[in-house]
Amino acid sequence: MKKILSLILAATITSTVAGAFTFPEPDWGALLKEKKSMVYETDFELYCEAPVTSAPYFGAKFEPQGGTYFGIIAENSEFASPVGSYLTYFSMENGQTDIYYPANNIIRENNSIVTIGYVVNSLDNVDYEVIRRSLDTLASYNKPMFIRFANEMNVSALGDDPVRYVEVFRTVANMIHEYPNFAVVWSPNDMGALDRPFEYFYPGDEYVDWIGVSSYMKKYFLGKKDTLDKEAIYFMTGDYAFTTNALKPIVKFMNDNGINKPIMISEGGVATENNYGEDLSAWAAPRFRNMYFSTIMKYPQVKLINYFNTYRAYEAEKFHVKDYHNSQATDKPYAMQILNEASSSGAYIREYGENADFVFGKANDGYELTAKGGIVPLYTLAYIPKKPDITVNYTLDGNWYHSANTAPYKCSLNISGLSDGAHTLAISAEDVSKAYTFYKRGNIIRFGQEPELPPITVTVNGNLLSFDTKPTTIDGRVLVPIRVIFNALGANVDWDGDSQTAIAIGGGHTVKIGLGKDFFTKDGETIPLDVPAQSIDGRILVPVRAISQAFDCNVNWDGNARQVVITD
Repeated sequence: MKKILSLILAATITSTVAGAFTFPEPDWGALLKEKKSMVYETDFELYCEAPVTSAPYFGAKFEPQGGTYFGIIAENSEFASPVGSYLTYFSMENGQTDIYYPANNIIRENNSIVTIGYVVNSLDNVDYEVIRRSLDTLASYNKPMFIRFANEMNVSALGDDPVRYVEVFRTVANMIHEYPNFAVVWSPNDMGALDRPFEYFYPGDEYVDWIGVSSYMKKYFLGKKDTLDKEAIYFMTGDYAFTTNALKPIVKFMNDNGINKPIMISEGGVATENNYGEDLSAWAAPRFRNMYFSTIMKYPQVKLINYFNTYRAYEAEKFHVKDYHNSQATDKPYAMQILNEASSSGAYIREYGENADFVFGKANDGYELTAKGGIVPLYTLAYIPKKPDITVNYTLDGNWYHSANTAPYKCSLNISGLSDGAHTLAISAEDVSKAYTFYKRGNIIRFGQEPELPPITVTVNGNLLSFDTKPTTIDGRVLVPIRVIFNALGANVDWDGDSQTAIAIGGGHTVKIGLGKDFFTKDGETIPLDVPAQSIDGRILVPVRAISQAFDCNVNWDGNARQVVITD
């Protein structure tokens, strides 16, 4: 934040002295080197389905604990309802004070969060009275709403004077924060003008609830077929157009400045057509999958994605799934299939107030994974520069197991036939590979370390006992606290501190168990113990077999349930 404040101060001085703001000249060589390092970074990591509570959580307004809202433009209805988020637009210059039809009805009828793209074309014409009327009307919907005011300032005239921009944004943010069902989104473009870094426009943490970005994957920079490789790298188009790349600058900005907030792709898409009439399906499909699967693996703080599914004739690159300008719609079935697959995957939220079924977590982060029907789902985050069409191979204990050629590169690992203990799972693609060790115990696996065992329980004649010192295992033997069990069997237990001996009397027998002794006595007869009696947290524990020998009980050990069953 100190860096941002110093930039704002410098901007104030510059604009005051010179009368108009002048951005400093970037270090073009250093900037190109930084962007190259981003687009040439390989991602290759094994993921699993982790609990939503494992996701980063910042406590922001309307932030789900875990998962990502699946969103679309409200006016488009080809996606099956419900969806988690609807995006619609307001224009201050048009004096708009209500949501237009049919978006208004769609928003009223669905339990979805709403993103309002509040469009402002000039900071000189900001009309706070119109904004107030708009906010009052929006509040009457009684819907949770993100107000995304004056977005994409780093690619428009709104960014010509960053000091003025910050001033106006803060004023409007304070207005928005007066309403309990509104949250403020500060939303630049992911690939802004190279000489207009995010730092110049960030209004400060207290004025922002979520960080948004406009993020579009384009085949050609500015629609130019003769795009230079340097241009494609600077603006992450063409070969480098992947959402996991495009978000790196904003994530770096947030990390560098200690900004801890959830992120949304407030509007975004993948080019499905261009002005050259090219068939982009082969180019676009892996980028759709990257946007909807790889992105939320790599960045679990991305908690909303609004797809910009609208035809706009003047765009060199078009992002719609259906071609609405023709009398007969032209479907993009590959895109629709991927979007529907993502929205129903369990990682996305399609009702406001809900969480996802799971979030993607790195397999090696120690999650205990319980098989359902013997299956543990696994995934790979795979990005290899300039190789969008890769196949990820899975090998289990040195033998080929499964291949997947589209993100999220899912592998349904069947553990039902695996022995308990350590196993090796390896993933590979092209010349990249990684191996992981996982441990199986029963219906559970855990990567990197053995699964934690469930607690040992004890029943006496069908009654579950409660202990202040839990049963445990030592040297492969199950040890149980004696006092609670002997009492449950009707025996009285006393402690002889001088001899460090527990004395139990019941059922016509006298049993003496000495601390640290590898035997006990029953009516004077010496009986060996597999493991000496232990003192743990002030309680005496003995091998479970001693219980049956002491009071002539039936004692059984259910290893799968980890339960000692005692009947007299």
